[in-house]
Amino acid sequence: MTQSRRTVIAILVIAALVAGLAFALLRSRAEPLPEHPFFEGLSQDRALVIAHRGGATLWPENTLTAFAGAWELGVDVLEMDVHMTADGVPVVIHDSSVDRTTDGNGLVQSFTLAELKELDAAYSFSPLDAPGDFSLRGTGITIPSLREVFEAFPYAPMVIESKEDDIGAAEIILQLVQEYERVDQTVLASFSHRILQYFRSQDARVATHASEPELTRFLAASWLFGESFVAPDYEALLVPPHAGRIPVLTRRFVKAASERNIFVAAWTINDKAEMLRLLDMGVNGLITDQPDVALDLVGSTPYAEADE
Repeated sequence: MTQSRRTVIAILVIAALVAGLAFALLRSRAEPLPEHPFFEGLSQDRALVIAHRGGATLWPENTLTAFAGAWELGVDVLEMDVHMTADGVPVVIHDSSVDRTTDGNGLVQSFTLAELKELDAAYSFSPLDAPGDFSLRGTGITIPSLREVFEAFPYAPMVIESKEDDIGAAEIILQLVQEYERVDQTVLASFSHRILQYFRSQDARVATHASEPELTRFLAASWLFGESFVAPDYEALLVPPHAGRIPVLTRRFVKAASERNIFVAAWTINDKAEMLRLLDMGVNGLITDQPDVALDLVGSTPYAEADE
């Protein structure tokens, strides 16, 4: 072996050692995120039950009826979706149109609040255990405004998803959260990275979840045991078990999030066996249309600490 070759090998070995030491040092110095007040006020000894749209298989979704039913059951968090009306009012409804859930037709943004209130938000609802039963039609269940939800459930922790990639809509939602002094009781959500960035930039106190690109970076880091290198701007990872064929929720992923004190909740989990699998994995929360089933399971299943 020539002297130059030995020199190159020595340099590579030294570089590898230095890189390894730097990696170990950074990992040892990475501090878990401080606990956000939203999570401080919730149970720490079991996984949380988050009622998706208020419990969409039990009651007409995203209505005061659903939220009241879920809250009476004892769920930990209410989850809901928000669109804007023609007159600039945030209302709680999942779809961009009213067609699927009401007796009306058209885009939510084409209606004023008063016009939306004329629609029957229970028109299409039939309980999971009684298919074909439309007995809640015509009983006065309407699309609620976000303000109405805040007033009806002042103490309920909420996950509020802004469905529109619109800064103006995000501004109104955030202002309403601040008006009702709900910053410590609310996780603001969106599928839009820029909307999440807007929420964070306008009020550093607000809790948000990871956007898709942020989740992708954290997932890749967890595969490489490099979660300590991630500097999250978010407090929660709200994720499906899989993204296409790529597994997202694994023991390694949950362990990586736990190391950084990042809350992990799985959506939308309605199968009992899947709930049990995820609880055994150590997820911090289940986002579900069937909060009754989830509550029974988390109450009888010991909380599993995230482990590799």
